[in-house]
Amino acid sequence: MKQYMKSLLNLTAFELDRISKFLYTLLGVTLLLNLIGYIYTPMRYVGRMNEYMQTESVTAQQAIERFGSFSFYDVTSTLWLLAPATLGISGLLLYSLFIWYREWMGKNTFAYRLLMLPVPRMQIFYSKLFVIYIAIFSLIAVQIISLTIGFQIVSAIVPDDWLSGMTLVQALNIHPLFTVILPVSSFYFLSANGIGLTFMLVLFTVILLERSYSFKGLGLGIAYGVVTVLIAAFPVFLPDLVQNYYFFYDSEIMALIIVLMTVIGVTSLLISRHLLNKKITI
Repeated sequence: MKQYMKSLLNLTAFELDRISKFLYTLLGVTLLLNLIGYIYTPMRYVGRMNEYMQTESVTAQQAIERFGSFSFYDVTSTLWLLAPATLGISGLLLYSLFIWYREWMGKNTFAYRLLMLPVPRMQIFYSKLFVIYIAIFSLIAVQIISLTIGFQIVSAIVPDDWLSGMTLVQALNIHPLFTVILPVSSFYFLSANGIGLTFMLVLFTVILLERSYSFKGLGLGIAYGVVTVLIAAFPVFLPDLVQNYYFFYDSEIMALIIVLMTVIGVTSLLISRHLLNKKITI
């Protein structure tokens, strides 16, 4: 077990080194765009308020009645925060494909040397999966730090009387994106991560099917992906199928979804193990 963990950690460290430049770029872009949003958005609001009070000769209260008070939600709803969050999600999704296919790029494909390592081949699978999640949680951690600092910046720029009084947690709790990707609500956060983990396992299986059987494998992979989506979504449409919206409790539907997602994840792991050990040859 000690040797197994050591080799797994070495492979993970190797993959982490390969993703480091890409990850640092994502983190840098996130922090830079966030910082612009924390400064530009409240300053634009303050400028608009001051201009309105000067040109119309009205009080601050009348200006607030005209434009409304400012909250941190106004910042989180701008592209300065939404764009880097979306970029991070889509970037890591694309990297999840690249992390496998780059091994076969070039004439002297690195995949053959990787597969010849004297370690269980599933360690290669796990190391790639771990690295993706290390990158995901790194982005989440940086985003949390960024939002915490940003809230202080916004509070320093906008006069207290012009602020709505909404806290950082309240602003994130009503945000459709950050509620899911940040640990604001444990239910939504764990649900999103469970779905994400299952998706990654299915995606890796689809890639390995294509690598094992070429064009035939691509068709099999697409079919497998479609079937898993239909199975995972089945409980959502179950009340429609039985024509009774009160036959199942919401908790029962959720429990069925969890069971099916677990089955899909385990099945994907078993298929991937079989493909790596039996079908992908050197």
